[in-house]
Amino acid sequence: MKPFIVLLLCCSFFSIRATPLPFEFSDCDDPDVFKAVDAALKKYNGDRESGNQFALHMVMEAKRTAGPDAQFYVKYRIQETTCTTEENKIWQDCDYKVPAEAKRGECTARVYMNDAEKTSNISQDCKIFPATPKIRIAQAMCLGCFHPISSDGLEVSDILKQAVEKFNRHSAEPILFKLVEIKEARRQVVAGWNYIIKYEIKETNCSKDQFQDLTPECKVIPSGRVAKCEAKAYENLQEQIVDIQSQCKLPVEESVNPAILTGCLKIIPKDSPELKELLKASMEKYNSESNDDFYYKSGEIETATVQVVAGQNYHLTFTIRKTNCSKTESDQLNEDCEATLDSAALSCEARIHVIPWENKILPQVNCSTERSMAVLVRRPPGFTPFRSFAALQQPEILCSDKNEKESQRPGKETRKDGGQEPKSEDRAESPPPRCPGKPWKQTMDLPAPPSFSREFTNEDLLPSREENVNPATESSTPSQNKDFDLSDALI
Repeated sequence: MKPFIVLLLCCSFFSIRATPLPFEFSDCDDPDVFKAVDAALKKYNGDRESGNQFALHMVMEAKRTAGPDAQFYVKYRIQETTCTTEENKIWQDCDYKVPAEAKRGECTARVYMNDAEKTSNISQDCKIFPATPKIRIAQAMCLGCFHPISSDGLEVSDILKQAVEKFNRHSAEPILFKLVEIKEARRQVVAGWNYIIKYEIKETNCSKDQFQDLTPECKVIPSGRVAKCEAKAYENLQEQIVDIQSQCKLPVEESVNPAILTGCLKIIPKDSPELKELLKASMEKYNSESNDDFYYKSGEIETATVQVVAGQNYHLTFTIRKTNCSKTESDQLNEDCEATLDSAALSCEARIHVIPWENKILPQVNCSTERSMAVLVRRPPGFTPFRSFAALQQPEILCSDKNEKESQRPGKETRKDGGQEPKSEDRAESPPPRCPGKPWKQTMDLPAPPSFSREFTNEDLLPSREENVNPATESSTPSQNKDFDLSDALI
């Protein structure tokens, strides 16, 4: 008996130890986060056999587990330095190469830190982007004009990631779209840089009903629709993307046979006779599945739409109240059942599939007191299975209203708020921890010696960095614009 008890206690202990600890978001400038990034970057530089070392540019996202032996998930950007891998230097003592010659990268690392034993276990993935050379006069028709750039640049990647996320979040399409091809990328030097990027996105197998954002499970459908898009963005002198506008055009679908092809949503009058039978079937479905001892009775229909598929799909919203009819005394809800005044009204949503040729009405009803109070919570950056957030489906949009609605959607027209996301009652109130972090050091272009002859470039049109330094704001944290999703980078 005693060996059995010991074995049971051991199993319980290891099962508890095997339970993963919850992750909490951390500030990108937290000293513990810096230790994890420092360990990861030193390992990356140590694994390189040739070339130059990389130094930290900025921590983009960070989260950690609680406790002394913490695990970290960090996403950070790096930039090539003048120190070679053979030099016996740490990256903090190295200077950046000039931007026109420096490679840049983005790393995602998982770091386990054991402070007691002063050890760490690191697994990470780094993507290195080639240096962006300055544009010579031979490559551009005029200084200050738009000129072609490589589509592999980090700026292009950041802009398109945000543009696709905004399209999936704000479009009326029920399916998530994914980037498939970059057609063209151009850049213009102003007081910063303007970008124009043309690209294509394609339908995936993920619907918005089941997925809020793209995940590894979302695969492009071979026969899916392709949208042709154009994104315009502005990057300031601090190399931050502060404004993005995008527009996508989908091919017009020809309606061949509305009896079998998905059609547009159409509004039905709330007093339409066909809705009485559907509402009755919905209440019978709800009362049969409800655990309450009393029947519920429906009130007036608030909204009703229909969509032609292989049959019809109806979408009804209405309220119900508890009646004075007990299920033990009556076999079904009847006309004598009256709603009680002291009962709380429930807000209901019914999706009803009707198959006329089989004489079938198949309702699905969902009622709750919290439906009217629930808000749409956007998936925050770094969303993982360790955290869950309630979300409602985005409201359906009628086909006839698409053009009007698209013109009113945020992110599609010129932003007047400096590129920041518009505040809304349907957005989560609590902001994430302060990320991205402050740049490790400023990126500076080394001045050319007087005897060095060179061609003028587009960057010569930019004001010098000394002219743009404001002593009052020099040490302030750069404005933040985009929340990056750490879970996407970890895949």
